[in-house]
Amino acid sequence: MPNTSNPASTRESGKAGPITAVGFAVLLAATALAALIGRADPVAGPRVHVVVIENMRYSPSILDVPLGDRVVFKNHDLVPHTATSKGAEPFDSGPLLSGQEWGFTPARPGTLRYNCSFHPTMEGSLVVGEPHKLAAP
Repeated sequence: MPNTSNPASTRESGKAGPITAVGFAVLLAATALAALIGRADPVAGPRVHVVVIENMRYSPSILDVPLGDRVVFKNHDLVPHTATSKGAEPFDSGPLLSGQEWGFTPARPGTLRYNCSFHPTMEGSLVVGEPHKLAAP
């Protein structure tokens, strides 16, 4: 009969006990986490920013967007809406039915004001700034 009070007897039999399995899982998780933390993305590339249309408003109503990033409007309201520019850089989503989305990438820096052509009191702004910079090594 094996000696179960001695942890060495379990190891000698070739069977890993629960502590060894847990230790291995912790080591594996720590190694994966270290790899993720140590991995630097050399270039912070374009991102997608979401503006949710809900409760008859844009959320967020003002959004900072680096040049080159994409903006997606998602209609979560029950009624159709648009995202239609009111100034320098023209854009227009056209009617977005409930559940639909539309996106675009601003072409130049500046503040882009927009509203819903169906509900003109719904207003928002995109503040388009400098593009992403190279990440430090």
